[in-house]
Amino acid sequence: MRRFEKVLLIRQRQARRNTKRDRRRQGWRRLGLGLLAILAAAIGLAVIGLGWAYVEITSDLPAVDELAIMLDPQQGALLQPTRLYDRSGEHLIYSLENPGILRRPLPLDPARIESISPALIQTVLTMQDPDFLTQPMLRLNDLNNPQPETIAEKLVDELLLYYEAPSLRKTLRLRLLANQALTRFGRLQILEWYLNNASFGHLAYGADAAAQLYLGKPASQLDWAESAMLVAVLDAPVLNPLDAPAAALERQQNALRTLLDAGVIDNSTYTQAVQEEMVFRSDAPAAQSPALAFSQLALEQLAERIDRRRLERGGLRVITSLDYNLQTQLNCAVRAQLARLSNLEEPTASDQCLASQLLPGLPLDASQTITSPPLTSSALILDPENGQVLALAGDTTLLEGEGSMLQNRPAGSLTSPILALTGFARALSPASLVWDIPASLEGYANPDGKFLGPLSLRSALVNNRLAPLTQTLLQIGPVHFLDTAHSLGVNSLKLPADARDTFLGISPVDPLETAFAFSVFANLGMLNGQVDAQSGQIESVLALRVEDSIGRVLLSNEVTQSQSMVSPQLAYLVHDLLSDDPARWPSLGYPNPLETGRPSGVFAAQTADGSSTWVVGYTRQHLALVWLGAENGQNSQRLDPRLAGGIWHALIQYASRDLPIENWQMPSGLVRLEVCSPSGLLPTAQCPLVVNEIFLAGSQPVVTDNLYSSYQINRETNRLATIFTPAELIENRTYLVVPPEAQEWAQQAGLPVPPVDYDPVQAPAVNPDASFSSPTQFSVVRGEIALQGSAAGAGFLSYNIQVGQGINPTNWLTIHESTDRPVVDGLLGHWDTSGLEGLFAVRLQVVHTGQRIETAVLQVTVDNTPPQAAIPYPQPGQIFDRRSQTSIIFQADVQDNVGIQSVEWQLDGRKIGERLSAPFALVWDATPGEHTLQIQAVDLAGNQGRSEEITFTVK
Repeated sequence: MRRFEKVLLIRQRQARRNTKRDRRRQGWRRLGLGLLAILAAAIGLAVIGLGWAYVEITSDLPAVDELAIMLDPQQGALLQPTRLYDRSGEHLIYSLENPGILRRPLPLDPARIESISPALIQTVLTMQDPDFLTQPMLRLNDLNNPQPETIAEKLVDELLLYYEAPSLRKTLRLRLLANQALTRFGRLQILEWYLNNASFGHLAYGADAAAQLYLGKPASQLDWAESAMLVAVLDAPVLNPLDAPAAALERQQNALRTLLDAGVIDNSTYTQAVQEEMVFRSDAPAAQSPALAFSQLALEQLAERIDRRRLERGGLRVITSLDYNLQTQLNCAVRAQLARLSNLEEPTASDQCLASQLLPGLPLDASQTITSPPLTSSALILDPENGQVLALAGDTTLLEGEGSMLQNRPAGSLTSPILALTGFARALSPASLVWDIPASLEGYANPDGKFLGPLSLRSALVNNRLAPLTQTLLQIGPVHFLDTAHSLGVNSLKLPADARDTFLGISPVDPLETAFAFSVFANLGMLNGQVDAQSGQIESVLALRVEDSIGRVLLSNEVTQSQSMVSPQLAYLVHDLLSDDPARWPSLGYPNPLETGRPSGVFAAQTADGSSTWVVGYTRQHLALVWLGAENGQNSQRLDPRLAGGIWHALIQYASRDLPIENWQMPSGLVRLEVCSPSGLLPTAQCPLVVNEIFLAGSQPVVTDNLYSSYQINRETNRLATIFTPAELIENRTYLVVPPEAQEWAQQAGLPVPPVDYDPVQAPAVNPDASFSSPTQFSVVRGEIALQGSAAGAGFLSYNIQVGQGINPTNWLTIHESTDRPVVDGLLGHWDTSGLEGLFAVRLQVVHTGQRIETAVLQVTVDNTPPQAAIPYPQPGQIFDRRSQTSIIFQADVQDNVGIQSVEWQLDGRKIGERLSAPFALVWDATPGEHTLQIQAVDLAGNQGRSEEITFTVK
């Protein structure tokens, strides 16, 4: 039994050991199976990942067979340069190539009649890819280098992957494509294609084109020195013999040294090549085009959407927006006007240039012959409805013709309509009063040297009055003006250091940008065109469509995109100014070239020195801009804007010859109202000129004119009449009332000014029985007045008080009935002047026994209207940077029909200054933060007026 138990115990122990061993084996088996499963999953995921990566890398990978299509020596798409055509596609206007230099592919095989020079082949292999013939087709090393290294990689990078930015993905794709190309076509074919299509700079593609351009010989005749020169250019195409001859020679010497060190040439060959004198072309063949500047601008615009290398490599057909007929007429009209101004025979016969027949006669009062230096002109026509540029001539002279550039030119007053737009958005109107006085343009003068005093903004703008325009700019704020210009696309406009110089001509602007900005007025607030690829702004259109050699459309701008820039009401206000022909007559005369007989808006501008003149204007269908001036402003003769206007007139008349007449409809939200000019306020009997003006609804004037006032004058003393002046000596005279800052101008202009002194005719001696002691004689009063004085004396019976309007009233109103209580130096009565305005006489009558009457008369001016106060600067919401502007000049616009006693400035609810006389401006040391500003004005009668509170920020 014990033995059995012992055996049983042993067996139980052995069973437990076996169970543990089996469990361990099962655990290891499960662990092994788990590891195998994980490994299999990892391998699967890796395979999937690699597969996904391969698919991602090779997706949309170009087919290498495209190389054969592009580079076929007979029909290859890249054998022809990129060509630009007019909008019809029938007229070639520009070819992106070196004229006379053909893209001629040559074979490598020396057995052919003409082949690539062996020296060039060997130099390319040594300098560009020494292992080209022996290296593996697929390179997997140096994957972090995005630059193509081998000849095959350079070929596919230039032709198939030029549009991709450097990245690891592109590097892998580049290697795969290079391997496919080598496998598909072989090394020698790849080398031949590379030599016949590589870029050698200056639009020279292929070895033969480069040899012809730089050396005047075919690539089949190149020696070692010439081959080293061309191959050196391959690495740095901009350092070519035409553009950088010294750098090109230095790089050639380095290339020859490399050939010697590599054992490709021996010492004698090296010495001979180094000493060989290289003869280069002096310049590239000149490009010919009827629209050279237009073509360059079109290519620049295209380069923002299509890689410039792709454009230059060739094989593309560009349909531009150019109207070939309009371009022809624009070119000849510009040259015809230049010829007339230089007293030369017109270079184009009239029957070939119909536009020249539309040039108006030269103005008799303008210089008709411009001597030295010769004049330059540029011009353009665009369609405002779609933003397409229809014709454009770059800087053109009679001797040199059209240049390849449309240069920025001094703006002068060209952008002042944009200033008007900025002002109209800030409560100004075409009728707003501005002052053409020297104080507005200190140190400068208007182009005609004259100052005209008070003008409406309409008259000041269309007649280029620089003083009031500058005053308006400072009032509105130069930054707001610049922001408006930039929002319309005139990004070339910059403000000078002194804002007063803005309209004098210092700041240059881009003519095309400016013309396109004016189309917002033709379109009543809309800009039509295409969206700029970089800025996102709407811009003009020069290229409609780009096609490749098989007709595939690579780019299309034929659908017009539009953006609302300003409200139709604001745009129409500016258009109303620009379309006002009579308003221009004071400066341009009648008739003048800006009048076409059809609805249009047009503006003539010039620099202060007269060296640059502009005319820009539009109909509903066309907009034209013309610049005429002296290069670099060197002309000693002032140019009349009407000379540029003659070209504009001819272009608009020709472009509109077969089109119906279309006008603009005034949008709702605008009202027309008769106002007094130039104050822009409601007319009075004294207003000398009443005009019909246009306003934003709700902003039309509600007060009467205060610029012209009628005064009663003693015609003998020429002083203000009083109640004591004999009636037969009093006459009414109307005067222009000028503010203090215009007093000096008025005096210099000989302008009659109203007298400030009263007639010295003496009042009767004070009668102690009938007199006023308060208010004083000739004082200004308001509200309820306490009349102090005396009404007494021996035999006193009663007194009464009457008032009458004017110096010698014909009608008297009793304000204090007869009273039988005498008063000695006390309160006589009260007079409520509410609702009254103007000059009044107050008469005290004292009745004594025997019907004897004693009389005292008091003359006062009643003013119950508070002054109007506004803050033109700073503007609400304006932001200042204290780093560039440590002090701010607060400006106040205060008006009253009698006179101002004081103006108080309140910043953040605290008084910071007071002014008792004009000009009402205050210099404030800027402190950071958000601030509120308000002014309080008090007139001579004690009436108070407050401006609206504005908020501004100092950073």
